Amino acid sequence: MHIPATQALLFAILVVPICIYTFYVDMKLKKISNLTVWALFATFIVIGVFTMPFTEFLWRFAHYGVVFAIGLLMWMIRQVGAGDVKFAAVMALFIHQGDLRLMLFIGIAAMLAATVTTLLVTFSPLKRLAPEWKTWRMRDPSNPDSVGGGKQFTLPMGTGLGLMLCAYLVMGALYGA
Repeated sequence: MHIPATQALLFAILVVPICIYTFYVDMKLKKISNLTVWALFATFIVIGVFTMPFTEFLWRFAHYGVVFAIGLLMWMIRQVGAGDVKFAAVMALFIHQGDLRLMLFIGIAAMLAATVTTLLVTFSPLKRLAPEWKTWRMRDPSNPDSVGGGKQFTLPMGTGLGLMLCAYLVMGALYGA
């Protein structure tokens, strides 16, 4: 891994609790709050400015722009939620350019794990532990602006995105440069 281990550890100490909170709220309400996104952004700014060369720090905002642009297009065709787009764009700030290929694999694994786990709980008695969570609803026709126009079952992407970022930072803390 290319991310420095110390940098990954410092990021992880603050990011993991934010991601756990995001996981909980996204599962319960199917929303990712702006406060969560701003907390991630502030974490990157405060730690990043002290732990990476300034030019690299500035180039990370190119990652943000690319992910935000792609996410915005996906949001416009109702394939992802706006909170997911904002979270993913800010999440891209934390990724070292040399680790992009690795992040694709971590991302696929995290999204599959989150999807499979959510589906298993949705169709099992485990969902009785939190019956009021919006994740268990098959559709949300009351909101035609939602992902899929409210006509299809959707999964909260914040769970997979949070898992992806946590896995990357913890692996970076353990195996980073």
